[in-house]
Parts: sequence; C-alpha cells; structure tokens
Amino acid sequence: MERYQLHPLLSQEQIASIVTDLADRISKDYQHRELVLVCVLKGAFMFLSDLIRRLRIPVHVDFVRLTSYGSGTKSSGRVEITKDIEISIEGKEVLIIEDIIDSGRTVQFLKDRLALSSPNSVKVCTLLDKKARREITMEADYVGKEIGNVFVVGYGIDFDEAYRNLPEICYVTFEDPTKM
Repeated sequence: MERYQLHPLLSQEQIASIVTDLADRISKDYQHRELVLVCVLKGAFMFLSDLIRRLRIPVHVDFVRLTSYGSGTKSSGRVEITKDIEISIEGKEVLIIEDIIDSGRTVQFLKDRLALSSPNSVKVCTLLDKKARREITMEADYVGKEIGNVFVVGYGIDFDEAYRNLPEICYVTFEDPTKM
C-alpha cells in the first residue's frame, strides 16, 4: 500500500495575494481589449474563479479539458482533448488559465491548437510554474509562483481526483520515493 504525507506549501492568504497580483497585472495589460480566458479543467477552476472576481476588465470565459496524467504523478507526455472550447476566438486576445506548468507539453499543445483559430494573441497565465521539470522550451506570460520539483495538491489541483477541495496548496511526500 502506497503511503504519503501532505505538507503546507502555500496558505490561503498567500494564494489570495498571488491571485490579486496576477489580476492587477492582467487588468492593466488588457484594458480596452477583448479578452477571452480559456481555463484548463479540472485543476484551474478554483484559480479561475478567484482570478476572474479580481479582474477589473470585461472578459469572456471558456473551458478546455486536456488529459496527460491519468492517475499517476508524472505526465504521460501524450496530450488529448476531452472538451474543446465552444466560443470563437478569432481576432481576440486569448489568455490560457492553468493551475501548474510542469513539462510544458500540455500548455504548448493547447497554445498551438488555439493559435489555429486565428486569435490576435495567445498567452499563458499559470498559478504555479515547475521549471525544474520542463521538457520543452516555453515560458508563461504570467506566473504566480515558481516552485521546486515537488508534487502538489489542493486549490483545485488533484492527486488521482482527490484533494481538489483543500483551500491551501500542499506538497506530497511519498514513503516510496520511486512514486514521484
């Protein structure tokens, strides 16, 4: 039986501060432009919910669901779309809202896919950036916090569909380090 422990990484207050800072920057950068937020489900839904309430600009929202993890703690490297956006992004500014960037493959796949719909721009906003695990060259345009090579849960981020409901973000340590 696999054993693991949760350890605090970011408190509710720290998350709120990060989200407010990101919302301020996005509001300033996109004033007087039509912005479409594309939220990556399921992990980024809590981040989007808090972010959108702090934005001071009008936005449209759509959702995409991608899969690359399955039930493991590492990306499989293969990205699949299980729910695509439904609104037109042609000629609009698009901001992908992601919970965490790890290898970079999933976000780059989505960015390239959305670019095929002829938006004015496609940029990326991520709550957490795990550059130590990056497998491709890509940078987010808005980064809440860079974190080390740890597996995290909470605030929408799951471990095999568990722990999304935690109001803070925790990192997981495993009894068997080969599980990372």
